[in-house]
Amino acid sequence: MRILLSSNAPWSNTGYGVQVKSLLPRLSALDVVGGAGNIGIFAWFGVQGGLTQFGPHVMYPGHSHPYGTDIIGHHAKHFGADVVITLIDVWTQEEVGQKIAPALWLPWFPVDTEPVSQRVLASLEGAAKPVVYSRFGEQMLREAGMPCAYVPHGVEPEVFRVLPEDDVAQFRAAVFGDAPHVTAMVAANKGFDRKAFQVQIKAWAAFADEEPGAVLYIHTDPTTQAAGMDLQAFVDALDITDRVIFPDRYSYYLGFPAEYLALVYNAADVLLGASMSEGFGIPLIEAQACGTPVITTDFASMPELVRWGTATTPADLFWVSGLESWWAWPDWRAIRDALGNVGCMKADAARTKREAVHRAIVGEYGWDVIVEKHWKPVLEEVGGGSE
Repeated sequence: MRILLSSNAPWSNTGYGVQVKSLLPRLSALDVVGGAGNIGIFAWFGVQGGLTQFGPHVMYPGHSHPYGTDIIGHHAKHFGADVVITLIDVWTQEEVGQKIAPALWLPWFPVDTEPVSQRVLASLEGAAKPVVYSRFGEQMLREAGMPCAYVPHGVEPEVFRVLPEDDVAQFRAAVFGDAPHVTAMVAANKGFDRKAFQVQIKAWAAFADEEPGAVLYIHTDPTTQAAGMDLQAFVDALDITDRVIFPDRYSYYLGFPAEYLALVYNAADVLLGASMSEGFGIPLIEAQACGTPVITTDFASMPELVRWGTATTPADLFWVSGLESWWAWPDWRAIRDALGNVGCMKADAARTKREAVHRAIVGEYGWDVIVEKHWKPVLEEVGGGSE
């Protein structure tokens, strides 16, 4: 079976491109695929100008459409694809099923509104099998009468793990000094503020009033470069400038290695990830795989990912224009209170507890598990129709 995987470039510091690096070797090893030469990549973001290679995989470039729908059909035919997997919001993939025919289309996409948007359902015309990241998405599609498969995102168990205590202590001292409490946020600051930065940072500021010396590390670009919030201005307005740390912007642009994020998660007392909505929420499972509890929102996919931590009750719902459905509006008071409770869990937990959480996450979301348990049956199911 020849598969064309449409996503960000595997080396890109944005979206799900970083997940592709973990997925490719596992998919290639499946008998139904038949080797790395049978998987090509269409990098609609991160590659321009011509064909290139990513290891054994041919990589096709983007063209003029930001999500590749203007050229995906040509790439599919050139590669001789039997199956095309698109890793992106499905409402961006207009008429892809028809454009790639006779290849079969497996849209692998998030559902992050309740109910599922009619725009999403309409975009699935021509799909051989819709594939969603979350059990929430699976439920929303089935309630709308749309059969689908469930394939979550994952973690690399050898990277996102409980690291040696001396290494973590050295990193924490170098980055966070002698801070008695460290909260970490890992979220892209781009476009509309779905990550609810303003709510979460306000909640942290209220928590920090009672926690002298506590610091907040926000792993993102704090500027409006990607049409996000001016986070530095917001932090200044809350008068917490000297207690908030952002990464070096140039290093962030180039992309921090996964090993750096694993150190951040290990060094933090809690990960704060209480978004308005998430189609999945990769940092939530990465942090827990590193033995760190999480705070999130009780909405969409987020609560199903919590093995250690809490999902806070939202204050209200938020109407999403364009998708004509609902997200949640997080409750800053609930987040503040959770920081006072969940944020103390790690300090009181033995290493055995943190390692048990790692095993629980890896047992469900490790990449080997995901490919063997979820991707393999999906590809075997559609494989008969691709010959």
